[in-house]
Amino acid sequence: MAPLKNGHVPQVLATEYASYRHDVIGKVLSVLADVQTGLERPLVLYDPMAGTAPLLPFAQRYGYIAYLNDLNTLHRYVNAAKTYHSYSTFTRVGSANLVSTLCTMTSEIDRSPRTPTGQWIENDVLQFLVRAWQKCGEQSKALCILARAILLLAIRDFASCSRSGNPTWLKPGGLRPPVLVQEAFQSAANRLVSFYEQMYGTKEIAKGGRVILTDHDASAYRPKQEVDVIVTSPPFCNRVDWDRLYAPEHFFLNAVGVWHTRAEFLGTTSVRGYDECESDMAFIATRSTYVRWLLRNVKSRQRPDECPSNYYVKYYTRYFSRLFRVFDTAMSALRDTSGAIYFVVQDNQHRGLRIDIGRALTQSLSSNGFEVRLRKTWNRPHLGLRNVSRRHRAVQVRQRERLWHAWR
Repeated sequence: MAPLKNGHVPQVLATEYASYRHDVIGKVLSVLADVQTGLERPLVLYDPMAGTAPLLPFAQRYGYIAYLNDLNTLHRYVNAAKTYHSYSTFTRVGSANLVSTLCTMTSEIDRSPRTPTGQWIENDVLQFLVRAWQKCGEQSKALCILARAILLLAIRDFASCSRSGNPTWLKPGGLRPPVLVQEAFQSAANRLVSFYEQMYGTKEIAKGGRVILTDHDASAYRPKQEVDVIVTSPPFCNRVDWDRLYAPEHFFLNAVGVWHTRAEFLGTTSVRGYDECESDMAFIATRSTYVRWLLRNVKSRQRPDECPSNYYVKYYTRYFSRLFRVFDTAMSALRDTSGAIYFVVQDNQHRGLRIDIGRALTQSLSSNGFEVRLRKTWNRPHLGLRNVSRRHRAVQVRQRERLWHAWR
């Protein structure tokens, strides 16, 4: 399996900037090819924190069985449109027909006056979009998946929101942009077209593979069968909050009844009600001396007015305790004789303090009897991510990616 030659994995979500780069994908694919070589059946792959599922099209192309999970329900709906089956349906039906159908369902939006609002989407516009979502459900399953994915990809164009000083933190309210429904849906469909052309357009698809998409709490969920390889990439832990980053889409999903509040992996606001800090600290203490040291240093960087709440100490305690538990549950699904874990980590920063997620995971996995070694390190081009701690000077982060291998 040769590395991708055309740069990044095509982006589908407008705010999707955390997908693996082509050289990371290439290295991961070569690892999976080596594992598959010794098997007479399809390789079973599991990504407990799949996010935008950069490995999904490759699992389809090479015939793997892939369990891809992410708490973010938005990802499950959009990822469903990335499968080869959805690509085949899209090719058969055509972009123009899908866009035309959605425009017919939502044509009233163009005639609706643009008025300032204090919420993510104006009430009238929201009702039109909810009705379109419901009408999509009246179509065949294959068409429904595509239509709803395009609808979700276009939600941002109908939203009334603005960016704050933190580029990952949207604020609700304002005036929705003057975008016609035809333009919004065509732009969303074009993103799928770009993805399909690079991932499936000229590629042969191996038979026997399948993808299972879920949106469970990965610390409590494991696949229904044993897996050969776990490949995952833990999310950033420097206060990038997916619930805010995708807030308009989550607001819409809540309106159609498919989004519900959970203990988000990176929900920064939910830290304020976090009452398990002491027990989680005790859990971390048995798994990683590095994280214990890190938490002491995070606390030392707090200003006097922050000390009573220990906000950042709570945030990082919660992050690492959840992360260790996700890996613990995933490990329970590995085949006893040959299962392996590969994880890609990216450098994070907090007030000038480097956060080494790979080191933390190495110690936690070692405490579970795994051997861990570094496979490869890349310098990562800056993706717009900064040290965005509140009232702290924004610092350009020198980012690196590392691929680690863990085995029993």
